[in-house]
Amino acid sequence: MTPVKAAAGGSRPVQYGFTLLEMLVAVTVLALALTAIISGGSSYARSASSLRDKTLALWVARNRLAEIELLPVWPQTGTSNDDVTMGGDTWTWRVDVEGTQDPTLRRVNIDVEKKSDAQKHNYIELSTFLSSTGRQTQQ
Repeated sequence: MTPVKAAAGGSRPVQYGFTLLEMLVAVTVLALALTAIISGGSSYARSASSLRDKTLALWVARNRLAEIELLPVWPQTGTSNDDVTMGGDTWTWRVDVEGTQDPTLRRVNIDVEKKSDAQKHNYIELSTFLSSTGRQTQQ
């Protein structure tokens, strides 16, 4: 704060206040601080949304894997896919069952993507091996 002096010969007391330049500097500093805060909040919101989507995709993949593991029949090799709703979104899972060098094992790959995304990409890729032990094998 800069004191404003009385005019020569006047009897007005000294007044205190901010000059226009000081106000402009203060407003500029405030604008920069608010921009940084808003940018940080926006980044946090994007990260939280991404983590939510990845978590839901993982749940979709694990649910599908649990369904496959609970089947009494050993899965045939090949690809299948379907849509499922979770968390208010529609997800597409794709299961690829592959043979391995060991004839008693199959590799199961599960990919999950969000159906509403304009540009499709896998949110999660889950792989595991299933044994024919204790399962009915189809002839």
